[in-house]
Amino acid sequence: MPATHEALKRLLVALLVGLLVGVDRERAEQRKQRKLFAGIRTFPLIAIVGALLALLVPVGGPWPLVCGLAAVAAIALVSYRESVRAGEMGATTEIAALATYALGAMAGVGQAAGAGATGVAVAVLLAMKPRLESFSRAISESELTAALELAVISAIVLPLLPDRGFGPWQVLNPFRIWLVVVMVSAASFAGFIAVRWRGEAAGALWAAGLGGLVSSTATTVAMAGQSRAAPAQAGPLAGAAVLASTVMCLRLGVLLAAVAPTLLPRLGPALGGMVMTGVLATVVLGRASARQQKPSERRPSVENPFRLRSALLFGLVFTATTLLVRASRELLGTAGTLIAAGLSGLVDVDAPAIALARGARGGDLGHSVGQAVLGIVIAASSNNVFKSGIAAVQGAGRFRRDVPLALLAMSAAGIALTILTTALF
Repeated sequence: MPATHEALKRLLVALLVGLLVGVDRERAEQRKQRKLFAGIRTFPLIAIVGALLALLVPVGGPWPLVCGLAAVAAIALVSYRESVRAGEMGATTEIAALATYALGAMAGVGQAAGAGATGVAVAVLLAMKPRLESFSRAISESELTAALELAVISAIVLPLLPDRGFGPWQVLNPFRIWLVVVMVSAASFAGFIAVRWRGEAAGALWAAGLGGLVSSTATTVAMAGQSRAAPAQAGPLAGAAVLASTVMCLRLGVLLAAVAPTLLPRLGPALGGMVMTGVLATVVLGRASARQQKPSERRPSVENPFRLRSALLFGLVFTATTLLVRASRELLGTAGTLIAAGLSGLVDVDAPAIALARGARGGDLGHSVGQAVLGIVIAASSNNVFKSGIAAVQGAGRFRRDVPLALLAMSAAGIALTILTTALF
């Protein structure tokens, strides 16, 4: 048996978990305007019973704990049968009772932190029912298929791949390549979910910022098209397009922190400078947004970025970039690495950045940390140059002037800070 103060701590956690679940079930009873078998008093009691029986396991063995679970399950079954007879088919409260008993037992055996965290997750899941149901109804069949495909490539394909080098210079590691594919695909899909959940009802700046999580290039194209359809809104739309590229820099920083966190002290100032320049440009260009934006204005449309074909395409791009960077390094030295980064960045900024970061971390591409940092900034800058060309060609009015100026200023700030950081270090 644990000491008295330890036992009291476990019982307190069980009580709090039961209260969290019980409060939501009490509110659910009011929403549904019918009595539920358990509420704000019963759920804490269920959790405490589970914790008490778990505390007594060293004395009486596990059978009292098992019998307690059977008793709660029997009560839940009776409640469910009565609900069915009354025409109610939901079993959420009954399942929540079983979960609360299990969490109480979990706290009782000493896993108080895990029980508390899981209890909060259960309470949040119960409380967010309306939003979750609304979100589920908003997802199309193609989007659900994309989510399942993402699960397949991460949970089934990834563990089957060999974790060793192949090909020229042994730089092609199937497991690491596919891990990058999964990481980038998951980040893009998460950004798309954020757009679907919030972006459709938000203004152009908010929607463009979320769109930058998915694809800043696609968002720039969408904004440029809108500027031609509504030239009077070119200023706010330019600010939104710049914000998308600013978010791209933040997203790139997060990805690189996961791949090679040791690069952040050298890369942070450059990315931070690009972000600050982008934020300043967004503020300047978006001041007219509050005065000119119309509630009925069409928002930028961002399509689901994840398809199995797109994941395979990204894998090919990343693999080709890895080979290109190493071959350029072998043939042309440092200049070759930077040229490869600039050319690759025109197509996709994630692939060359992650390839350079991995190479600097593991040494398999033959370049130093300083070269990797400069190459990553050049890749991001060339991507901004490409989007500046899109804005100049497809945009209208102020858009075709302001967006290139802002993006080129971001690139200049990043390169200047990289050179300064390299000189200091």
